[in-house]
Amino acid sequence: EGTGLGLYVARKMVEAHNGKIWAESKGENRGSQFYFQLPVG
Repeated sequence: EGTGLGLYVARKMVEAHNGKIWAESKGENRGSQFYFQLPVG
């Protein structure tokens, strides 16, 4: 387990570049996938 600091930093960096970041999960104990999008140009 971590402190969540990595996700906080990632979110701030993505948002600073006008991007989006989100997570998806298929249910409890199934893990999570994290995604981000950044604008081109």
